[in-house]
Amino acid sequence: MAIKEFPSLGESKQIAQKRLDSLIRRLEKNPHMKKLYSEFMEEYETLGHMERVVEDELPSDNYYLPHHGVYKSGSTTTPLRVVFNASSPSSNGVSLNDILLKGDVVEDIFELMLRFRQHKFAFTFDVQKMFRQILVAPHQRDYLRILWFEDNTCQPITFKLNTITYGTACAPFYAIRTVKQLAIDESSEFPLASEIALRDIYMDDGITGTNDVKTAQILQTQLIDMFAKGGMNLHKWTSNSLELLNSFPSSNQERVFPIDAHVSKTLGMNWLHLDDYFIFKVDCKHVPNPTKRNVLSVIARLYDPLGLLGPVICKMKIFLQKLWLEKLSFDDPLPQPIAVEWNHLVSSLKAIELIKIPRWILVDSSQKLVLHCFSDSSQAAYGAVIYLQCVRPDDTSTAKLVASKSRVSPLKTVSIPRLELCGCLLAAQLKAKVEQALNLQIDSILMYTDSTISLAWIQTSPHRLKTFVANRVVKIQRLTQNCEWQHVPSNLNPADVLSRGLVPEQLIEHNLWWNGPPFLQEPIPVNCVDQQLADTSTDTRFLCELKNITSPSLMTLNPSDFLTSFLNISNNYRKLINVFSYILRFIGNCRNQKQRGLLSAAEIQEGEYRLISLVQQVALAEDFANLSNQKQVTSASKLKYLSPFLDTSSNVIRVGGRLHNSDLSYHVKHPIVLPKGHAISNLIMQDIHIRNCHVGAQTLLHLTRQDFWPIGGRNLARSIVHNCVICSRYNPQFLSQKMGDLPEERCRPSLPFNITGVDFCGPFYIKNKFQRKGPLQKIYVSIFICFVTRAVHFEIVSDLTSDSFIAALKRFMARRGKISTIFTDNGRNFVGAHNELKRLFKLVSNPDNILAHYLGSEKIHFGTLFPLNLLTSEAFGKQELSPLNFIFYVQLAT
Repeated sequence: MAIKEFPSLGESKQIAQKRLDSLIRRLEKNPHMKKLYSEFMEEYETLGHMERVVEDELPSDNYYLPHHGVYKSGSTTTPLRVVFNASSPSSNGVSLNDILLKGDVVEDIFELMLRFRQHKFAFTFDVQKMFRQILVAPHQRDYLRILWFEDNTCQPITFKLNTITYGTACAPFYAIRTVKQLAIDESSEFPLASEIALRDIYMDDGITGTNDVKTAQILQTQLIDMFAKGGMNLHKWTSNSLELLNSFPSSNQERVFPIDAHVSKTLGMNWLHLDDYFIFKVDCKHVPNPTKRNVLSVIARLYDPLGLLGPVICKMKIFLQKLWLEKLSFDDPLPQPIAVEWNHLVSSLKAIELIKIPRWILVDSSQKLVLHCFSDSSQAAYGAVIYLQCVRPDDTSTAKLVASKSRVSPLKTVSIPRLELCGCLLAAQLKAKVEQALNLQIDSILMYTDSTISLAWIQTSPHRLKTFVANRVVKIQRLTQNCEWQHVPSNLNPADVLSRGLVPEQLIEHNLWWNGPPFLQEPIPVNCVDQQLADTSTDTRFLCELKNITSPSLMTLNPSDFLTSFLNISNNYRKLINVFSYILRFIGNCRNQKQRGLLSAAEIQEGEYRLISLVQQVALAEDFANLSNQKQVTSASKLKYLSPFLDTSSNVIRVGGRLHNSDLSYHVKHPIVLPKGHAISNLIMQDIHIRNCHVGAQTLLHLTRQDFWPIGGRNLARSIVHNCVICSRYNPQFLSQKMGDLPEERCRPSLPFNITGVDFCGPFYIKNKFQRKGPLQKIYVSIFICFVTRAVHFEIVSDLTSDSFIAALKRFMARRGKISTIFTDNGRNFVGAHNELKRLFKLVSNPDNILAHYLGSEKIHFGTLFPLNLLTSEAFGKQELSPLNFIFYVQLAT
């Protein structure tokens, strides 16, 4: 068994023990069931499919499978089968099935049943105990442990299963994979049986056949011998041929009960094998108050993989969609109108048992085979149905129903033409599946629809259609490229019956559904189809799904128009160069070997030269033409002072200049000329400005002239910098506040320091000259400024007290003379000594006649003391007088 990587399965024996105890209690109440259960387990051990576990063996990891019985009263061989539950979670929440790899999907029942219908002589068989014939690797058998009582013992015994068993996720894959490997290994000895084993076996059921009894007998012998080599026995043989059926051993024939005489199950379908008909049985009882659960239970019993009862199935689908819109829970009673409709449907289902459908879809000695596929749609559903027409040598024809498929319309409103197109797509898909399944030589395939709009869409190129229609038309055209689409009238379209649905009573005698339209009985049905179709070219239903496609036209552009359009693609110079380089690559790929991947540096350089050359040929046309013809530029040219020349390697005009003998690089000595006012010049200088971190105009011009020489470059550089949003954001021009008139004291001539303003600055830290370490002393500086001459006087103040300020003022007046007016602010040093200031003003004003002005903080910067504050910020912001420097008192006083 293929097992995923996992840490541990955990403990599972306890839950298996509880399930076993519960099982034993149920079996004790039913002795017959207990006997069947015990016989099954005894047979399991007798055949060697399980063995007892030696308790001394303690594997590192194991898993115990709970088990229960499934009773099937209709089984002729095993009425009770024990099923092992590998999905039971262990103590850590992980089950065995969680860690098993499931493998690929098994065979398609639809294809198997279709191939089964093409054989004249058909037979079926079953591989006896198929799962239990496949051994499990010994080291993995501890993952398949079970508990069971034996010989009326009180304690359960631990067994481990030696073979693949029911209930494990990987069992179906390993069963069919083993059969296919057996067929491949024995293909040389049993060629017929090998082909059947690879194609016509679904799990342990085989359904196949041949066109003659003799070949069927040979095939049967090969199948028995080939499977015997794999240790498998074939039984439950059934056939529509009595001769073939009598050749089977009676013990290996399918046994049936008298009530179901000659009826056998074939992949879930009832096959009346001696009469060679498919029949249907539905076990449904009338329920007084039906619920959604009852409805689903009945609909699920309608097993019809080929869609032979398509109209009935579609009727049920439409009803189920209507029921789902009611948003009922599973056990809520149906509303009265819906319940009445459902009871009518259920009562009519009994008539299904009267329907008999021939299994064989061919005829003897058919000369020609034609597949006819019909599609149609209604507002409720859409569907497709296929018939196989067999034309005999005498030009007589017979058509038989092969398969059908239907789908309900989406709840979102969709137009009828679109639904008709969905039906056409469903018909194309069904046709492809039937054609693949049938191992027949089909001479022709005809597709039919009664929608002229859909036919017109199918015959239209998908690129002209809108997305919904175009996507489906593409698929239809791909699936039916070897088919012919035709129109059929609605009254002759059997798919019309399918899309609307029928109850079984109406379907029993519905000849159009079972045999197709009458023209299928003719040898050349094409002549019987209505070919007089209406013109859809002006139909609004057709035109509304067409795209508004502009007719292509060829227009020649001159270089100037091309440059104007191309340079408007982007304002990023590097992006334009890359785009132009890709254009040049495309042109080169059309002529030479194709280049792929990212652009190389050489391609980008060539693209830049070619683009600038094209710009020069347009903007400097006369100069470019003169230089190309080995002439000098005219005297009126703006390039006459640059000594220009045409660089033949890059085909661009460069500056000649006087630096030919210098050691500078070639592109610095001879930069490329850029025309004045052209968009390419602006883009190049913008790119240089951005790549060099938004430099100024002068630096931008210098950097540009390393590779290019823009005419009028200085003005262009200023314009680039001026118009740059980022530069404007980080270098704003501040608005200057309009100042008021100067105070009267600053306008009248007077002696120096007659009118004085005073303020403090600091603190400053000084230290003793002879002291290497120790505390620093904090001092301040009082600044006196003359309002008329703006002369400045400094005085050292030991602290911010009133006494220190009064002493400084006395020193100032002793040095500069008496003052008449003094201005000061309400700094923290004056507010903290408010009482002292009053005494100070009184002391100063009375003896010396000094007029003191006390200014508020909101006036200090707008008039009187503005020069004082400006001087404070300028003089004492210097590094040598910074408060962070430790200086000596003498140095500060000096």
